[in-house]
Amino acid sequence: MASSQPMLPPPTEINDAHKVYSIAAWCIVLGIVTSLCVLWRLGLRFQTSTFGADDYAMVPALLLYIGWTAMAGYVNLHAGVGKPLWEITIGEYAVWFKGIIGSAWLYPAMTCAIRISILLFYQRIFVSTPQARIKYAIWLLLALQAVYLVVYSILPAFICRPLFKAWHPLERQQYFNDWYYYYIQVALYSTSMAFDAILLVFPLYPVSKLQLPLKKRIGVSVLFMMGAAASIAAAYKLGIFVSEMQRYTDINPEWLRYEMSTRVPPQFDHYGRTFWIPSQVEPTVALIGTSLPALRQSILSVSQRLSTIFTSSGSSSFGNFGKILPKKRVSKAGEHESLSSDDDNVGLRMNYVGAGLHAGKGGTNEHNMV
Repeated sequence: MASSQPMLPPPTEINDAHKVYSIAAWCIVLGIVTSLCVLWRLGLRFQTSTFGADDYAMVPALLLYIGWTAMAGYVNLHAGVGKPLWEITIGEYAVWFKGIIGSAWLYPAMTCAIRISILLFYQRIFVSTPQARIKYAIWLLLALQAVYLVVYSILPAFICRPLFKAWHPLERQQYFNDWYYYYIQVALYSTSMAFDAILLVFPLYPVSKLQLPLKKRIGVSVLFMMGAAASIAAAYKLGIFVSEMQRYTDINPEWLRYEMSTRVPPQFDHYGRTFWIPSQVEPTVALIGTSLPALRQSILSVSQRLSTIFTSSGSSSFGNFGKILPKKRVSKAGEHESLSSDDDNVGLRMNYVGAGLHAGKGGTNEHNMV
C-alpha cells in the first residue's frame, strides 16, 4: 500500500555540517600545481629564447585550464557537492546545474587548446623528418581539432531550450533533454579519448628510427608521450560516466522521501568523484606531461643538487631520470637520427643526418626539440 505521507521539501537554509571538502581541495591543489608547472616551462622557454608556436598555444590552454579549475572549485564549494542530496538547497542546486552547462562548453575549448599545443610540439620536433606523411598527419590532426571545437561548441546550445531553464531546479525537467545531454557527452568524451590515444602513439614511429639503444629509445618515447597520457584519464572518465548514467536502482531510501528526488538525478550523490575529479585529472596529466620535456634540464639540475645534499656518493634514482637521453651523440653518415643535450637551449635537439634522412642533399638539418 502506497504511503500517504507527502514528500519533504528541500531545505531553505544552507547547512554544511555534513559537507566533505576533499573534492574541492583536490581540484584546487591540482590546478595550482599544474599552473605553476606550465608557468615554469613557459618562463624557461622565454628565458632561453626558445619560445615556439607550441608555447604560444599553451598560453590560451593554461588560461582555459585556470578557468576550469576556478569553476570546479567554486561549484564544489557552493553547489552542495559533498553533502547528502537532501541537505542541498534550491540555490545550491542552481549553482550545480550552472556548473554542468559551463563544463559542456569549457571542456571542448580547453582540451582542444591543449592538443593543439601538443601537436605543435610534435611539429617542432619532427619538422625536419623526410617522411612527408608525418608532417601531413600533424596538419590533418590540427584541422580536426578545429572541427572538434566547432561541433562541440554548437551541440550544447540544444541541451535545454530556453537555455537558462537548465539551472532552474524546479523547472528544469520540462525543458532539459537528459538523453540528448547524455549522448553528446558520450560522443565528446569518446572523441577526446580517440584524439588523445592518437597523440599517445604518434611519436613511436619517428622515435623508433633513432640510432639509440632500445632502453634509451623507450625512455625518449615515454618522455614525449607523457603529454598525451591524458587518454587514460579520458577512458576512465568515459567509463564512469556511462556506468553512472545506468545506475537508477541504487538510490538511498532517505533521498526518496524528498521532493527533489523526482527532479535531481540520483547519480548526483557521487558526482564529485565521478565527474569533477576525472575532469580535473585529465587536463592536469596533459599539461604536466607536455611540459616535462622542456623542464628536463631544470629537473635534472635540481635532482643533482638534491642528490649532492642528501647523499655523499652516487646519484639518486630521481637524478637518473635525466639520463634517459645521452648528453651528446655524433651520427655517422648513413645512420638515422641522434639526440643530444644542449644546456643553452634547455635540453633536447634532434639531428637528421645521412642520405635520404635529411631535408636537403648532402646537408644536416638540425632542429630544436625544446
